[in-house]
Amino acid sequence: MVDGLIALVAGGLLLFFGKRLFWLAAALVAFLFGWQLFGDLLGPMWSLVVAVVLGILFAWLAIKFIKIAVYVVGFLAGATALPFLAGTFGVDMSGLVLAIIGGAIGLILVAVAFDWGLILITAWAGASAVTFALQNWVSMSDTFSTVVFLVLMIVGVFWQASQKRKRW
Repeated sequence: MVDGLIALVAGGLLLFFGKRLFWLAAALVAFLFGWQLFGDLLGPMWSLVVAVVLGILFAWLAIKFIKIAVYVVGFLAGATALPFLAGTFGVDMSGLVLAIIGGAIGLILVAVAFDWGLILITAWAGASAVTFALQNWVSMSDTFSTVVFLVLMIVGVFWQASQKRKRW
């Protein structure tokens, strides 16, 4: 229950405000990555502690070293989102391999088109987290969860794009 609530709040913030509040997006992506990575290894309490520490560290890095942080967050967001997305499509593959592939996709997205890459990667990570949260509360088929993910991502991309400042 708590996992779903945390994922819902973090995902919603990433989905709609990831580009505008990049330091928060960096913190949330690092938090979700740490929470997902260490959840099975350390248990719920210690994984939460590690995730919070990672979140604080990445918020600081995003403020001090924004260009570097964007690339790292792009990698982490892809590494967090692709294993979830692959699972919704029924892909049975190593989570580590999927995380590396997703990380590479996220890194490439922010490298090729910085602003749009950041919007896409934060919407992707946010939609993944929100869909994960909804799956904790409602039984959904893989097809339906994929549709929910895609709709959320599209809404998040359009919302963030509509919030772009004129000077971009």
